[in-house]
Amino acid sequence: MDIVSLKRQHSEVMDLANYILNNIKKCTVDENIHEIVQNINTITGKLKIHLLNEDKYLYPYLLNSPDKALNTFGKKYSEEMKKVTEAYENYKSKYNTSNKIRNNIEGFKQDTIQIFKVLSDRIDREEKELYPLL
Repeated sequence: MDIVSLKRQHSEVMDLANYILNNIKKCTVDENIHEIVQNINTITGKLKIHLLNEDKYLYPYLLNSPDKALNTFGKKYSEEMKKVTEAYENYKSKYNTSNKIRNNIEGFKQDTIQIFKVLSDRIDREEKELYPLL
């Protein structure tokens, strides 16, 4: 299990997310909209790779583990991640172009803060609860 790589992917996603969040805080969304859209689409790609790694290596390892704690974590994390993935996909579909953001700047700001909180919380839990077990 390559935990270092998974943590690196987490860090890359959160760096991009923080760029977007900082623009929201500074009220510079409109002037940096193209970079924001690029970051949203880059996050999407990075998340897809990360989720493929988890689905291919992490969850099968956990679900097939004779260790009951790992097995339970695997089931719980896998099910939760489906909901997080669906929420992010909805967000991305809503805001993956400049026009979509411009047409709903306030909604974009609220939805962005919410989805990145969900992602951040999930990443924190993986790194504090799950990865130490491995």
